[in-house]
Amino acid sequence: MVHTKALRLVRVAVVVVLAVGGYLLFVRTPHAERQLLGNLVIHRISVHGLPAIPAVARSASPSTTSIRVLKQAAKSDPDSTGLYEAAWSSTTDANLGLGMVVQLLPDSTRARTVLSANEKQFVTKLNLSGEILAQRTAFSVPSVPQARAESYAMSSSSTKAAEGYAYVVVFQVGRAVVVEIMKSSNTTRSTSDTISITQAEHALLQRAEPSFSMLRTTTPVVASVVFGVIALLIAAGAFFVPEWAPDALRRRRARHEAKELKNARSQYRARGRRAVRRHRAPAWRQPGRR
Repeated sequence: MVHTKALRLVRVAVVVVLAVGGYLLFVRTPHAERQLLGNLVIHRISVHGLPAIPAVARSASPSTTSIRVLKQAAKSDPDSTGLYEAAWSSTTDANLGLGMVVQLLPDSTRARTVLSANEKQFVTKLNLSGEILAQRTAFSVPSVPQARAESYAMSSSSTKAAEGYAYVVVFQVGRAVVVEIMKSSNTTRSTSDTISITQAEHALLQRAEPSFSMLRTTTPVVASVVFGVIALLIAAGAFFVPEWAPDALRRRRARHEAKELKNARSQYRARGRRAVRRHRAPAWRQPGRR
């Protein structure tokens, strides 16, 4: 009896393990929610002349970039690769604006390769449409020692004096690479706003990047209930059926045999009565029937 109960429990445990595995594999569906990339970007700044909240904040396709490593990562590991862009713009000053792009890679090794490509594209060869850039000068960002930062005098014509400055900063935190470009209408070179924004973004990434993931799991209610009911029925069957089935078959066989025996006895009695009637003397020959 103890052995039978142990076997029942083992069968139920096997069914439960298979049910959990099947549920995780077929019912729960992981998928990438790319809007979560916004958690890696600051969404409030304090710069005179710019709104606190970005006018544009959205996830973008990595295919829009010219960086080959980022495009390859998006194809081979799309759930761990992404691009998010935010932009602040002034409605009154064309020379005042801020753009920030965060590029997420599957690992820090590929992120370093993307960092190098961004430094060549934006720091060394910055190109702003309609602007002439000159007097490139490097500056440092305290608390972000690995950042590459440059400032450019900005004018609409080579014969004009500086009409403002453009500041570009590129840095990496783990799997994330940040490109930040700020246009300032201040004709006196000042990196303070750019530095404070870079420090805020760097601090955010240090907190958020290590545990960040775009993957989320959807658990459909109806499918979960149906799967649970089926698993429960199978577990109940595994507990009762293997011992109950032989007993049921034996009882069915015994009932069948008893029925056949009853039929045989009935047939035997019927044949006996017919035999007696066949051998019975005619009524006229029976004593007392004269």
